[in-house]
Amino acid sequence: MMPTDWAALWRELATSDIQASAEGEAQMIERWRRVARRLDSGEKQDPDPLLDFILGRLGPETTVLDIGAAIGRWTLPIAERGRQVTAVEPLPGMRQVLVERVSSRGLTNLTVVDVPWMEAEVLPHDVAIAAHATYTTSDLIGFVRKMDACARRTCYLALRVPAHDGTIGELSERICGQWHDSPNFVVGYNLLLAAGFHPNVLMEPKAVRHWTDPTLDHAVARAKRQLHLLDAGHDATIREILSRRLTFMDGAYRWPDGMRSALIWWEKT
Repeated sequence: MMPTDWAALWRELATSDIQASAEGEAQMIERWRRVARRLDSGEKQDPDPLLDFILGRLGPETTVLDIGAAIGRWTLPIAERGRQVTAVEPLPGMRQVLVERVSSRGLTNLTVVDVPWMEAEVLPHDVAIAAHATYTTSDLIGFVRKMDACARRTCYLALRVPAHDGTIGELSERICGQWHDSPNFVVGYNLLLAAGFHPNVLMEPKAVRHWTDPTLDHAVARAKRQLHLLDAGHDATIREILSRRLTFMDGAYRWPDGMRSALIWWEKT
């Protein structure tokens, strides 16, 4: 068996994500705006052990570079803990939400950079973070090497972890000929190892938050979004697999798939 070319696989999967993000950017930004409203509503949020791990390792004099800051889900708590934060966020819609949230909290130690990471010119910081910000870069190693060069002390990279027996994996293999439907921790971690990095891993410890959909039609639509399918050519296949794999309980269709993340991190030598 030929060894997996992890760089080529990441590039192939990231290219699909780039195409999908261009088409759904407005919808994505609106989804994250709703998340921001929920975060700022004052209601109790689910714990985030990966963010808590990072916050526990920051001091009041720490400077942090947050790459792909989006709406600031990690950026703002980090700015409240450290001395200075530089947030790189190229998408105007995301950046607008981030700036609004920074202003509402009265934070003055946060600078926003409005260009893509690979074009950004930033000074070194103590810590560099990229939380779910690498999925649309075709050159993960180039991204990480620049990140590593801009960190004096520690780098943190958060990636989503696919379910090993997930329905999306089965659908992707059947329709696309490849179990991985998108860039993820499995591909990224193996690519880092192949490139000579030997990072630590902190897996999100809590139970996976499983997806649920009110109807099978909603579940089919979710699967098509995950696989970047725009037409109805594979709907029958998707419906057949979902009918077999999803469980109807408490008035909704429950997926074996769900949301879980891993934190890849390393100290600078």
